[in-house]
Amino acid sequence: MTTDGRVTAVQRAGHALRRVPAVYRSAAVGLQAVGRVRRAGQLNRYLRDTPADKRKLALGSGAMTSTGWLCTDLVPVKPSVMYLDAVRRWPVPSASFRYVLCEHMFEQVPYDAGLRLLAEARRVLHPAGVLRISTPDLDVVRLLPDSQDPDVQEYVRWSNRTFGSPAERKEEDNPVHALNRVMRSWGHSYLYDETTLRHALLLTGFRQIRRCLPNESEHAELLGGDRHAALIGELPNRVESLILEATA
Repeated sequence: MTTDGRVTAVQRAGHALRRVPAVYRSAAVGLQAVGRVRRAGQLNRYLRDTPADKRKLALGSGAMTSTGWLCTDLVPVKPSVMYLDAVRRWPVPSASFRYVLCEHMFEQVPYDAGLRLLAEARRVLHPAGVLRISTPDLDVVRLLPDSQDPDVQEYVRWSNRTFGSPAERKEEDNPVHALNRVMRSWGHSYLYDETTLRHALLLTGFRQIRRCLPNESEHAELLGGDRHAALIGELPNRVESLILEATA
C-alpha cells in the first residue's frame, strides 16, 4: 500500500483543523462567500465549453480536481472548484449533465439530506445519465472487530497509524479505534450498507443500479474519476468503499 505523503499530510491537517470549530467555520465562511460570487461564471463557462454528452459534475471534490469535470464543494478551497451546497437545490439546469460523481462525501450528510442530494443529481442528469456514488461500506465497518481478512486487518493498522491519537497509535491492531473513527470523524453523519443505499437511489428515481470496484465502470468517461485512493491509498480505499452506479 502506498500513499502520497503530501496528500496524507493535507488529510491530517484538515482533520486537525476540524477540531478547532471556530477557526474552521471562519475559514469556510470566507471561502464560501468568494465561491458564491464566482459560481455563475464558472458554471456558465463549463456548460458553454463542454459538449452536452461529455459534461461531468463532481460533488465534494475538496482540493482534488480532474480535467473535464466541473468540480464542486461546500468549501471551495481552490479557485477551480465551484461552490455548491449539495443538499439544497442546485443552481444547475435540469438534464444538463451526462455524469455525476459523489465520492466519499455522501456519508457527511444525514439520511433526509442525502435523499435531497440524490433527487437533485437525478434532476440535473440527462435521461439515461449516470450517477456514481462511493461511500464507506457499513457492512465492512460494523464487522471490523471480528474480521479475519488480512486486508481488513491492515486497514485497521493503517487507520490507527495515520489518524490515531498517541494512545491509539500504540494500539494499532485494535479495530475498535478504527471503527469509532469511521463512525465519528471527518464529519461523517450517516453510513450506508448496500441495501439502504440501493433503496435511497430507487426512492429518488434511479434504476439499473450496479455495484462496482474502484476504477471499474461500464462507462469510459467515469474511468479515472475515483480519486479517493490518491488520498488514502489503494488498499484502504478498496476495503472501505461501497461504490454503486445508477441510471437516471
